[in-house]
Formats: sequence, structure tokens, C-alpha cells
Amino acid sequence: MAESKVRRADGADPSAPSGPTHSLLRYFIGARALSIVGDRVADVALPLAVLATTGSAFTAGLVGGANQLPQVIGALQIGALVDRRERRGLMVAADLVRAIAFIAIGLEVAFGGARLVPLVLLALLTGIADAVFHTAAGSYIPNLVSGRDLMRANGYVEGSDAAATLAGPAAGGWLLQAFGPMIAFATNTVSFLGSALLLARLPKNQPTADGAGEDESVLAGLRLIMRDRVQAVLLAGACYMHLLAVAAFLPLLVRAEKELDFEPLTTGLVVSAAGVGGLVSSFVLARYVDTPRWPQLLAAVLTVNGGSVALLALFDAPLWLASAVLVLDGASALAFVVVATTRQRITPDPVRGRVLAASSAATALVRLIAVVAIGALIDLVGPRPVMFGLAALALPFVLMLAVSRSTHPSVSP
Repeated sequence: MAESKVRRADGADPSAPSGPTHSLLRYFIGARALSIVGDRVADVALPLAVLATTGSAFTAGLVGGANQLPQVIGALQIGALVDRRERRGLMVAADLVRAIAFIAIGLEVAFGGARLVPLVLLALLTGIADAVFHTAAGSYIPNLVSGRDLMRANGYVEGSDAAATLAGPAAGGWLLQAFGPMIAFATNTVSFLGSALLLARLPKNQPTADGAGEDESVLAGLRLIMRDRVQAVLLAGACYMHLLAVAAFLPLLVRAEKELDFEPLTTGLVVSAAGVGGLVSSFVLARYVDTPRWPQLLAAVLTVNGGSVALLALFDAPLWLASAVLVLDGASALAFVVVATTRQRITPDPVRGRVLAASSAATALVRLIAVVAIGALIDLVGPRPVMFGLAALALPFVLMLAVSRSTHPSVSP
């Protein structure tokens, strides 16, 4: 009975593999990497293909927005689904749905004239599948590795995501340019099918049913975050991280073009340093920072984040700007690992999907507001004041974390 209570507290099955290099974890990480590659290929190929076919930025924007909409309005229902259904099967199903949807998108763009209504409906479908996949994946991993290996495993997951993010956009642009939309989206389909095949090799994971799961409401995750101070602190820190993820690079791009007169290649090389920082931080640093004093660690990381954004406003030389981008994304990757690991440890398995989904809905809303507001702010005051403002905004989050203490014994490695 004692062992069962520990498993429910930290979210990890005592019978799970004890080493993060176990073949099951490799299958999981490989599947996520392939899935993320598909997402990143689509991030570039879909709007470019729609724009080239229709000539309408409005259409391209609506399709992109439709893909993101389920993350905001459907997250709570998706979280409830993940808490009530077998999670490996949900991930496989989400991959198969996206594989079929992107074949349909390719056919519509190549032969149907990229009509708005079919593309929006297909983008909504892929957005729902994306949300299901990522919520189920976040709920699944604590049952794949032991609690003491969770930080390192999340580091591997974040690192594989960074690698996929580094490769996916370039691959999407090249495939679209060299072979056209049908081949680009067919390649995307192959990545999702590969992910599904790897996931099929993993054990099933049926959510547990115990006292923590008595609240079957789709709002259970949101209620838990609102009444649990540690969950609320985690969400607040995550909101700042997601704000930076959306808002930090647009003013850099504007400054590089209008103030520094960089060539596009130079700007691209500066921005690409982000992938290097994410890889180093996720694969190397994450394994050494597993500590119960996570609020102070996260406060330090967010301080580095804010300072790096300020440096983007101060530096002019491409090499120094690339260095600041590297540090910024490295700190962000580490922060995402800390937040993901801590949340997985303190969230009971029966409600984990709904907590992850509620958190995703909040951060998605932050990202949506940032996307809308950041361009207007840049036009109003210029890119450098916006960067300084983003850096200063770290202060309340850092102070909140610095004085926080974890009340969950399950936070300990």
C-alpha cells in the first residue's frame, strides 16, 4: 500500500525502467522527435504553400490560427480525454489522424486551389490531434521512467524537440521549393507514421483510478492549479517563458533588418543559434540540476532569460547577438525541463492530463495575446524598448519564485 501511494504522488510507476537510456525511452523520444519534425515542417510549408497558391496572407493566417485554436478552446476537454483513455493509443491515433490530414491538405493545395473552408477544417483537425498528442505524451512519460530519472528524461525529450525544431523548418522550406506541396506534405505524413510505429512498441498506459480521480469534471485540472500554490507558481513561470518564446524574436528580426541592416543570411544564422543553446542545455545541463529547490533554480534561469533579452537590445555585432540568442534559448529549454518535471512529479496520475491541458490553455492564451500585441508595440515604440520591457517583466516572476518553497514531498528527486 505504501508503494502505491508513492507512485500516485510522484506520478512514476515503481516498475518503470530505472535508466533513462532504456530502449523504451528511446522509442518514446524518437517518436516525439519525428512528430515534432512533422509539426515544424508544417509550420513553414503550410503557410508558404497557401500563400503561393492563393496570394492571400489573410488565408494563410486563418489556416495557421485554426491550427492553434484547439490549444485554447478545446484544451480542457482534451485533458479529460487523456485522463480517461489509454494514453499510448491516443498518441498513436493522433499521429494517424495527422498523417491522413496532411495528405488531404497536400491534395487540396496541389489540386484544389487551396480553398479556405477545407483548409481551415483540416487545420482544426490537425490542431486537435496536436493537442491530444502533446497532452498524452506529457502524461505518459512519468509512467515510463522512475521518478529519480524524470529530470534527465525530460531533458532528452526537450533536446530531441530542439533538434527537430532546428531541422524541421529548413526541411519544410527545401521540400516545398524543390518538390512542391504534395511531396512536402507527404514527407510530413511519413514522419507521423514513423512516430506511430515507434509508439506502438511501448506499453499501454491506462490512467489510474483512485481517490485523486473522484472529480471527473473537465475543470478538475484548473481547480487543482487554482487551489495548489505550487501548481500556480509553476504556471506563472511557464507563462513568462511562453511569452518570451513568442515575443523575443520578432523585435530582434525587426532590429536586425531596420536598425542593423543585416542580410537575411546573417539574421538567419543569428536566430539559428537558438537551436544550439536548446540542445546543449537539454542534453548536458538538465541532468545536473535535479534539485528539490526548483523555485530558486527556476528564478535563476528566468533571470538569465530576462538578461539575455536585454542583451539583444544592447549588442550590435552578429556574433554577440548569436551568443545572447544561444544563452536565451538554452535557459528557456532548461526552464521548460524544470517546469515539466516538477509538474509531473506533483500531479496525481488520474488528473495529470487535465492539469497539463489547463496549463497549456493558459500558456497558449498568453502566446496568442503576445502574437497580437507585440507587433503593435514594436510599431509604437520600436524594437529596443520592447526588448527592455520584456527583460524587466522577468522581475516579478523571479521575485515570486525566489521566495517560494515547495510543499510537495514528491518534488524531491
